Amino acid sequence: MLKTDFQEKLQTFSEELKSLAALFDCGFVWHFSDNDLLVNVLPEQSEHDHPYCRMMKGNPYRKLNQCIHFHHDESFRALRTGRGFRIAECHAGLKTLAVGMKVSGELKGVLFAGPFAGGSRLPLSFEFPFLPDTRLNQLGEYLKQRMDNLFCSEWLPGPEKPLLTQLSSPDRRILWAAHYMRKHCGEPLTAKQTAETCGLSVSRFLHLFRTETGYAFSDWLQRLRIASACRLLEESSYKLAEIAEISGIRDQSRMIVLFHRYLNTTPRKYRISFRRKNAGEE
Repeated sequence: MLKTDFQEKLQTFSEELKSLAALFDCGFVWHFSDNDLLVNVLPEQSEHDHPYCRMMKGNPYRKLNQCIHFHHDESFRALRTGRGFRIAECHAGLKTLAVGMKVSGELKGVLFAGPFAGGSRLPLSFEFPFLPDTRLNQLGEYLKQRMDNLFCSEWLPGPEKPLLTQLSSPDRRILWAAHYMRKHCGEPLTAKQTAETCGLSVSRFLHLFRTETGYAFSDWLQRLRIASACRLLEESSYKLAEIAEISGIRDQSRMIVLFHRYLNTTPRKYRISFRRKNAGEE
């Protein structure tokens, strides 16, 4: 569980950015190493939602992976060292400011700033949105100093969070439902189907399940499927698409999204890491 003071600081700073956006005529978007932190920032700061960005990604978002690579992988790698912020061009050719958020000496997030970020309501222009380097550098210096003062001395739990926890509900119906879900998670399981097995209405079941377990039905089901996929990645030579199908995940692309969300890695990297670790122990 996050420390309350850290949550409050992040929420307060997110509100500050809303005022700063009007001053600099730009928007802000967060990327965190732990996506659970997104619940502590304003909704418009959780995704690049400018009309230009949506147009470049396409519909459906065929170029989304290029955006993720620049805004997450590349920027996290570059900001682990250096002065703490950088100005770079994304794959669409637009300049953006990226500022690292370090907590206890570790890079935990990157704040992006630019005229194309956030939920801008400006009409789409044929010209690239633009902020001069001098203005981006000025903003970068301020944000880095402010974020260091707020977050550097804070503490966050490590990324090793359990995917599944032991359920200890006194309600035998919920324990039975959890057992049923574990047994049938590879199938197209629904809340209605699970509720019927323990004699509850869907609404009553969903309420009780969250109350007794601390997880939403859909969240627990996804965790079961990811855990199943992890076992197959460790113990089998199945292809990724086959593992997704066996585990009850829609397809390989969806499995990659879920692995990023719950394990902060990819299925391929997970398999390689496990095999290297296993070989080392042997």
